[in-house]
Amino acid sequence: MEAIIIKLPKGKYLNEIEPFKSKGLDTDSIYHKEIPGCGFTTYAVEFFKHHLIEILPNVPVIQGKESEHNEKFPDRRILGVYKGVDVDDIKAYLLTDVKYKKILTTPEGFADKVVKAFSDLNEMYEKFFLLFDECERIITDVSYRGNIAAPIDELFKFKKKAMVSATVLPFSDERFKDFKYYIIEPTYDYSKPLTVIGTNSIISSLKKYLDELKSEHICIFFNSTNGINAIVKNLGIASESRTFCAQDSVVKLMEKGYKNASSHFAVEDMRRHNFFTSRYFSAVDMKVNYLPDIIMITDVLFAEHSILDPHTEVIQISGRFRNGVNSLTHITNFDPSLKSKNEEEARYYLKGCFDTYDGFVESHAKATNPGSKDTLKKAIDDSTVNAFYTNGKINTFMIDNYIYEERVKGYYQSFDNLKAAYKLREKHFKLTFLQEKHPVGDNTLLTLNTRQTKREKYIVIAGIFEEWTGGNGRYVSPPDWLLGGLTVKYPEIWEAHNLLGAEGLKRTGFDLSTIKEAVKKARKIQLHKSMQPMVYKVFKENTTYSETSIRKKVSTIYKTFKIEKNAKAADILDFFEGHRSTKKGVHVYVLKNKKNLAAK
Repeated sequence: MEAIIIKLPKGKYLNEIEPFKSKGLDTDSIYHKEIPGCGFTTYAVEFFKHHLIEILPNVPVIQGKESEHNEKFPDRRILGVYKGVDVDDIKAYLLTDVKYKKILTTPEGFADKVVKAFSDLNEMYEKFFLLFDECERIITDVSYRGNIAAPIDELFKFKKKAMVSATVLPFSDERFKDFKYYIIEPTYDYSKPLTVIGTNSIISSLKKYLDELKSEHICIFFNSTNGINAIVKNLGIASESRTFCAQDSVVKLMEKGYKNASSHFAVEDMRRHNFFTSRYFSAVDMKVNYLPDIIMITDVLFAEHSILDPHTEVIQISGRFRNGVNSLTHITNFDPSLKSKNEEEARYYLKGCFDTYDGFVESHAKATNPGSKDTLKKAIDDSTVNAFYTNGKINTFMIDNYIYEERVKGYYQSFDNLKAAYKLREKHFKLTFLQEKHPVGDNTLLTLNTRQTKREKYIVIAGIFEEWTGGNGRYVSPPDWLLGGLTVKYPEIWEAHNLLGAEGLKRTGFDLSTIKEAVKKARKIQLHKSMQPMVYKVFKENTTYSETSIRKKVSTIYKTFKIEKNAKAADILDFFEGHRSTKKGVHVYVLKNKKNLAAK
């Protein structure tokens, strides 16, 4: 569709420019605002002279808009629909004398509550304008949040309707083909500096960056509660951190012992390190009186669902703080083994899936044998393709979602792929790319997590410890979080690495009992080496000493080295060649040359 360009001058909001000032919102339209924060929702709620139902992606943004508006304009209240606001509350609001009724709801709230509140649906379709905000979320979220697309069939029943987002994605639903496409384009340079750090270790790069940043106001956007917990724990920042996420994620974090989490965002609850999951990636306005440093994290190895699309989430996140930011950084790792398909490959693959699925459905309908019917029914119900069908019809948004996810996965196969994706967004970002390599990477740790036998784990751990020392006498300082975690979990391997070295460990065959025996022997040699100077000062080569004299002298040496064992005269033979003998009826030891302990 051909785009209609609307120019947005610097410092202006939509309520101050045409066609919004005089004509309002156009029906059967998709509005693509090039930047978040240009005032679209504010315009719809405060200035648009029409009854409105606005569908927003999440509850926090609804609560924020409702609270801000109703405090400012108590005589023309709007209604937010979320938990605790029921059908009767909506009915009561519709009966008030507010001139233009404005209802803000999630997609789920629209289907479950708003539609039910209208006793005459025709009145809703005729009198209310339906605006679907952050409309790309229908595509990005539908695979795990099926109800987000539920209002779409209803949308087309409204006489007046529109879609809007700063990151519009193309819809394949044929019903949108006649919609007008508006682009709200700033007339000024709106790009923001963004540093993209490609790394083999997320936590190591994050720690390095935080140490260099020395910021008091850090906001980290990372869609993984396990990942957030790992960062907080390994960097030791629990006391100065806060996580804002969905309620079920709050519970998960509490179960892990992390208590500084909330499903409700409030500026006064923010701390030095603030973590946000995808619930807060778009739509939510965060107004603080300082310029925070924003860090976005993608961990494709441990949390594939944390993948960020430079064309959607990154743009949305960069626009959350309405008063601006101090810096923007994206830290990510990569997985060359990730499989992805281009659009043509994805559609061809899905066609094969649908053809096979339809064959099962047809066979099930024709089957007369109960066993055949039950088997086919289970195959249909358990198939992943089943999610692509709604009431027996293919859900086009699921197809859009599959194509979208395959595209974005491809960015994280390599740094070059991600760079290419970012370079298509140079209007939004002034880009700096950095690549870092740490002694031990996420891929090694992932390998460790997937190993099955103890011997396999020990081999990987030994390899990690060897990476730290670097071999050939080159020492590499390991990150504290990794050193503490692995040395405590695998103390025998850590000690064996230090005492036996890589080759010595290999000779044990990585059998734990053999490792322990070799370590015991190595400890003894190490102890004897430390004792040598004192022993050789007290005892001389080619000299004879009585048993009693040796025992007393060795006992004194043991006390000096805090060795808790009874001294025996025979212990001296650990340091000297020699033998026990008798001289004039007295037991003695004849000491000869010093022993080479390194040869033991």
